[in-house]
Parts: sequence; structure tokens; C-alpha cells
Amino acid sequence: MKRAWISILLLGMAELAWAQAKPGASLEICLARASDYSPVYPTSVFPAGVTKEVAAVVRLGQGESYPTMTATWIAADVPGTRPNFVINKVDMDLKGKDRAAVRVNHPERLLPGKYRLEVTASGRLWKSAEFSVAPVTSPEVKQPKDLLPMSPGTVWRYTFTQEFGRNIRPRLPAGMKLDADGKLRAAMTKTITKPDGVGIHVENRRNNELVEEEWWRLTDLGLAIAKIRSGGDESVFNPPHPIWPWPLKTPQEWSFEPEDKSYKQRWRMWGSVPVKGPAGQAPGYVVLMEQSSPQLDLSAERHYLPGIGMVREVITQARNGVMLTRWENVLTAKP
Repeated sequence: MKRAWISILLLGMAELAWAQAKPGASLEICLARASDYSPVYPTSVFPAGVTKEVAAVVRLGQGESYPTMTATWIAADVPGTRPNFVINKVDMDLKGKDRAAVRVNHPERLLPGKYRLEVTASGRLWKSAEFSVAPVTSPEVKQPKDLLPMSPGTVWRYTFTQEFGRNIRPRLPAGMKLDADGKLRAAMTKTITKPDGVGIHVENRRNNELVEEEWWRLTDLGLAIAKIRSGGDESVFNPPHPIWPWPLKTPQEWSFEPEDKSYKQRWRMWGSVPVKGPAGQAPGYVVLMEQSSPQLDLSAERHYLPGIGMVREVITQARNGVMLTRWENVLTAKP
């Protein structure tokens, strides 16, 4: 079976003592939601000149239950707009669910200024959150080769952490075990080897064990995947599919569907936004991939810094909005 992009640890079903407790009530402003309704890039500042859409994630607390909630997006203090002008009002249907996501999608770019989201339940204010739209610094990137180093021998080193949802028991590779908190931790590397006729060969290793191979191409369309191999699965993408597109124009959206139409992916990119790397924050980009099926929802959030490459990756598998497994790679040093 073809499987896109990601090597996934096999999952079995059994009760675990470290099943996660339900979090408290929260309202988080963000770029989008992940497959388990966790926020993608939580933030209170969005870049002026490119922001058309702002999202928020709602999580009910223990014992809370509402059939519906109402989200009201407000331009609180925006030059050229009267104070507390209501941009949009959206009803959210919960009906037995404890989480929801909502967004405002403006036909034109949001003007610089201060905004507020108010969420009401049963006719009363439940929570509110403020955010702003303001100028941000853009990185100096003049050509695709400025995106990341591509020389043979280049190594990216990450910390890898994987957690599991309630009732999920992982079938672990030989030699790996869970920590006392029920999480799996390892050292992760991406290493460029010699290029071949397919592309630039990249080996992905956890604790020095090969788990996945990728073939990259860097062209006028940006960084793209030509082939991926994981275990007995291999997928070839013809033409290569972009994962960090060029030019760095945002917001940007694209899609991918293989020839056998076994899945469909939606890709989006935002920026520039402050992205945390090994040396601190710098202007960068956030790319989100979403893939849904009746059995499983998958999201992959990746943070990129020009000149370095991917500095953070969060991959989440969920069913009906509930997390099954989530793993994170965080870059520890510049390549």
C-alpha cells in the first residue's frame, strides 16, 4: 500500500495507565487546527499585508457541555474601522463534542490593528482572546538555493518525542522502550547522501536506525519530494511534489492526490512569522499538510527557517478529532 510522506509506528489497542487527563477549558488563537483539534502555531500576532484568515480552537473543560457556541470576531481598534466593529459571527455545533474550531476568512487582507474573539455559550460570555495584525520582518531569500543547504554530508539533528492517546498501545521497534511518562524519545537525524538519478538522497534515522528514505529536489518551484521509502512501502511522485514551495508568497495553498487516488492532501503555507530555531527566533514559514479518511485523520505541521530548513515538525494522527498519536521533531543545532 502506498503511504504518503510519513513512517508511522504500528499501533495496537490496550488500556494504558498513563491515559491522558482531559485538559481544562481553553480558547487559543492560531493559524489552523491539527487533526486532533490542537492549535497549529498558537499566536497573538499575525503578519500585516498577507493575513486573510485567523483560526481559533475551542476546548471545553471537565463537566462542560453545550449544544452550540457562538464565535464573534471583532475589530476592536483598527484604524479606518469603527471601534468594536463585528466582522463576522459564527455558530459552532458541538452536540456531545468537547472541542471545535472556528475561523474568520476575510475577502481582503485584515488591516493592521487590534482584534478580539468572543465565544458565548447559553447566552453568556464563555471566553475571549485578543490578537493583532502588525508588520513583521521578512527574511532575505533571493533564490530557491537560499532555502536550505543541500550538500552531501549535511546533517540535521533533532530530538524526537512521541506520545499516545488513551487506549493506544504502541508496537515498538526492537531496542526502543517508553519512558516512565509513557512517551517515546529518541535522537533523530536527517542526512544528505550522494544524489542519484531520482534526486538528492536523504536518510532519516532514529537512534541511528534507518526508518525512512527521501529523495529531494530543489528547483524553481521550491523544495519537492520525488520519492519516499519506508519499510516495504515506496512511493514515487512524478512530477515531484512541493513541500516548501517557491516563491515564498503567502498565504499559499495547494493539493496532492496520487494516481491511484488512495488519499488526498491539502497543503497550506503562512509567513513570514517568527519561528524558533536552535539560535532563537527568526522570520520563517509554517507549512501544514492535512490528510483525511474515514478511518484516520493526519496532519503534519512543519516550521522552516531559510538557510537552515525544517526546525520543527509536529505530526498528529486522530480519529473523530481525538488524538491517537502525536510526535514532534525539534532541531537542536544548525546543520
